[in-house]
Amino acid sequence: MEKQITDILNAGIGLFQSGKEGLDKAKTQLEASYNELVSKGALDNTEGSVKIRQSVDKILTDIKEFSSVAGKNYEETRVKIVENYNKISDEIKSRMPEGKIESVKAKINEVAESIKKAGATSAKA
Repeated sequence: MEKQITDILNAGIGLFQSGKEGLDKAKTQLEASYNELVSKGALDNTEGSVKIRQSVDKILTDIKEFSSVAGKNYEETRVKIVENYNKISDEIKSRMPEGKIESVKAKINEVAESIKKAGATSAKA
């Protein structure tokens, strides 16, 4: 019985090693084929290939510009939101007595915790 278990284990290890070696060979061949295709494509300077490269370059440039503008707009929007939040906070503080602010904060935290617990409970269900 022990010999059979050992034989099965060794067969499994052999199968694993064979599969791993085959996978490594396939990966090497795939990389070589890919690199060969890249080289052939780089050498192709026909009119169609040049137009495709120009189109892709333009698209990439447009994407970079859009990303830059979006990032700038995001930062501007974030600053405005923070400014407005601070104005609202200051307005609330000026209109509400100090003890009342702490009471409201406590209630907000209590509601937030209840929502978190309800969300966690429904997520588990």
